[in-house]
Amino acid sequence: MPYVVKPINRNQVTMSTLNSMVEWDSIARVIDCFVDHIDLKGLGFEKTEPSLEGRPCYDPQSMLKLYLYGYRKNIRSSRKLAEACVTNIEIMWMLGGLRPDFRTISDFRKDNADNLKGVFKEFLKRVTVDLKTGYVSIDGSKFKAWNEKDSNFTIMKLDDRIKWLEDHTQEYLRLIDEADKEEEAASGTLTREELETKLAEAQERLERYRSYRELMEKENLTQISLTDADARLMKNKNGMEVSYNVQTAVDSETHLIMDYQATNKATDHGLMAPTVEEIRQEAGDRIIETVADKGYEQAEDMVECLEKGIIPNVILPDGQDVYELEMEYEEAEELNAAGTSAEELKKCLHAGVIPEAYAGVIEDMQVSEVKRKVSDEPEQKAASPNGTEEEMKARAAEGYYVRDPERDLVYCPGGETLRRKSIKKNGSTRYANKQACNRCPYRDKCVNGKGITRWKEMDFSKDSLEKKAKWWEPDGTEPADDPDKGNRKKAKYHFEKKKIVTFKLRPDREKMNQRMCISEHPFGTIKRAMGAAYFLLKGKQKVGGEFALMATGYNLSRAENMFSFEELMALVGA
Repeated sequence: MPYVVKPINRNQVTMSTLNSMVEWDSIARVIDCFVDHIDLKGLGFEKTEPSLEGRPCYDPQSMLKLYLYGYRKNIRSSRKLAEACVTNIEIMWMLGGLRPDFRTISDFRKDNADNLKGVFKEFLKRVTVDLKTGYVSIDGSKFKAWNEKDSNFTIMKLDDRIKWLEDHTQEYLRLIDEADKEEEAASGTLTREELETKLAEAQERLERYRSYRELMEKENLTQISLTDADARLMKNKNGMEVSYNVQTAVDSETHLIMDYQATNKATDHGLMAPTVEEIRQEAGDRIIETVADKGYEQAEDMVECLEKGIIPNVILPDGQDVYELEMEYEEAEELNAAGTSAEELKKCLHAGVIPEAYAGVIEDMQVSEVKRKVSDEPEQKAASPNGTEEEMKARAAEGYYVRDPERDLVYCPGGETLRRKSIKKNGSTRYANKQACNRCPYRDKCVNGKGITRWKEMDFSKDSLEKKAKWWEPDGTEPADDPDKGNRKKAKYHFEKKKIVTFKLRPDREKMNQRMCISEHPFGTIKRAMGAAYFLLKGKQKVGGEFALMATGYNLSRAENMFSFEELMALVGA
């Protein structure tokens, strides 16, 4: 006979506890045990001891449990965490029924950003105490910052905005002037009061953008972000976004994140040594090997790694078997080729002696004497022979592309400004401005083709200052000769003999072939499975603390797959 299972009476009194409602092997029990057995006061957390005065505060242990569980279970928002304190049985069990406000939850994360990496390190130390670790794989990934693209500016972007607002300001002034001459506004047009309001708004924005531009020129900034000052516009798979570049070092044996670094550098150049340096220090005198992709192909960074006891295995360009590197020669006494400390390794390398730890990694080390060009005086930026900015723009209006070497830009005949796009292999500089070309009335004459994707690109050598626009109809003037050409003072150089150490670095191909499987999996898990593809905090310091929660959440997930529940509880509770 068929039957239906019906719920119990809601008003019925039941004999149950929160503990009985949580599964015996729940991750909440692991987090609870781990936090209860770490010294939060020693890690820098405040309010770890009850105060006898004022209103009682929430225990930092409870708040840390809440955040570790949230980042493990894809609940990062402080409002959603506050809601989960009422609806989630596991959180109710960990917090003992506490219901903190979302502001309290949010403040804990912001105020303890510096201490959260200590929690990450503590968990890592406990789960790896009896594990064999291998080499580390380095990789970087872009995480969207709490800063919209519209609130990020470059000089070129500001120039476009300023010009657009200047045009609109002039148009509003013209319309106001016309309205004054007419007794009544035409039907469907803006009133004088509405025009004045729009004019005031445009002028306010114009002054604000001009102040941003002045600040960037004064501080020599390439970008400025209004919401998150440390975030930068970076290229990723989705195009250009205001982001942070997070570097991780993942162990080849356990696939745990061993260390990380939150940076605002758009590229990975120079980030290999800083990311692995702390791991090397914790390893004592043990040599650390690392693997990285072509984005880390920088000679100075690889040399720095070798000096600090880190063997860099960077993906080689096609058709290349070794990296040819060099460093300055430094004479040293009492060399210890068998030593593995950073000091001993550096002394041997600069003295032209291969340390025993690098046998088979470094080949053909030689000390040689070379001539190097040395400047006798600081090189000065060339001054423009065409005078002030207004005079150069006037010259450009005569049908010339005029380069201003001091400001590193080019004025075009159309009245627009081209900025540096790239530096070519032959040393010349390429200037362009896509936005300016799209609105230029001379575009069809200047740019080959009429497609909206085409724009003008100009190449200038170091010494070229003007180029005649071939499409411009001549009006009688020719390029003026540089009056200071014969009198311009050239920088003086001399050659000095220097001793250098040259050698070949041979990366391990087998390890390089395994790089992708090791380093890219954690980023995929964090962004997709844990839903942490962007940061909720602002500033590089706080972003670093938030990623500590992300990395700890990933390591928790990884530890669940590596150990049984009993083993994991024993490790975190030790």
